[in-house]
Amino acid sequence: MASACAGGSELRSSGGASPTLPPSSTTVQLPESASAGTTSLDTTTTEPDRSWRLLAGGDVLMTRTEPAGIDPFALLDPPLGSSDFSLVNVEMAISDRGEPHWKEFVFRAPPSAAERIAAGGVSVANLANNHANDYGPDALTDTIDLLEAAGVTTIGAGRDADEAYQYRLLSTGNGVRVAFVGASMIVPAAFAAGATTPGIASAHSPARARVLDTVRAAAAEADAVIVAVHWGIERDTCPSNDQRLLARQLLDAGADAVIGHHPHVLQPVELVGRKLVAYSLGNFIWHVRSGILGETGVLQIDFDGDGVTTWEFHPHVLDADGAPAPADSGERVERIRDILSGNCAPHDPPPPERTSTTTTTTTLPPPTGTAGV
Repeated sequence: MASACAGGSELRSSGGASPTLPPSSTTVQLPESASAGTTSLDTTTTEPDRSWRLLAGGDVLMTRTEPAGIDPFALLDPPLGSSDFSLVNVEMAISDRGEPHWKEFVFRAPPSAAERIAAGGVSVANLANNHANDYGPDALTDTIDLLEAAGVTTIGAGRDADEAYQYRLLSTGNGVRVAFVGASMIVPAAFAAGATTPGIASAHSPARARVLDTVRAAAAEADAVIVAVHWGIERDTCPSNDQRLLARQLLDAGADAVIGHHPHVLQPVELVGRKLVAYSLGNFIWHVRSGILGETGVLQIDFDGDGVTTWEFHPHVLDADGAPAPADSGERVERIRDILSGNCAPHDPPPPERTSTTTTTTTLPPPTGTAGV
């Protein structure tokens, strides 16, 4: 497992209030009075190494970079493949099949995007979001099949509800078992998985109970549980009350880290004992975005078994291709640090201009409410 990258741009924190970690060795010495003429016996038992690392990024959209043959993972520091596991939110269909959904924004990348994601070091892809089913069930199943064939584990979507709500159990090289769960609070009409129909895992009631049951079942089998959640309000740099409530429910059910996305901006990272909540990791790979919408980074979380020991955030900004490039200093890095530390409200950007270069269709009436970007 690679060490943390050098430099002074990372935001760091230790898990919990001065957590007490297990000692690396234990020495047992016999009392001097045990018997005359005996010598002390030192028995050193080395405890097994249970340390492991997760790298995480936010929303991944490759509708521009992949057709242009651009590798959007090329500049990442640290590279995603340098950790035990890496997690991103794949916010698009990966397919050349299907018809666009009748909501405003729909995203689809060519099949080659799956290999690009795998080559970029992604090991787990969350598909529980408001774009995975943009081109219908055939494209969604293509997305799952292409990513899995490339070696990327998918969570939060499936050919039916049983598959969408399942957890995926992986193991580190030193034998720590880590379960991954995906769910979304942003669920357009006809996106939720059904008993016999493809879709995503919804975290709305009553389906939320099933998500929490999945987390409990995962916690009973795994050493650590990571939950990816699509939630929140677009462009709000502070988490909503709904986010905070669900985060608490997930932690209480057994999650050790909750990784969020959807708002298109960064939101705070909080520690609860030796558990962690990252409310939003922003636009990780996206269309070209300037200002706060183009500020992102790689979240590094180090664990000892099931507990967070430290975390760091490696700031990046989107470049002219909409790909993340490391940022070491300056006003944008200071804003990233400010938001992640909890001083989020002063940084909310202005309302969006409702323009889009993506495919749209109005053949059917729009759904109630907004599905978001």
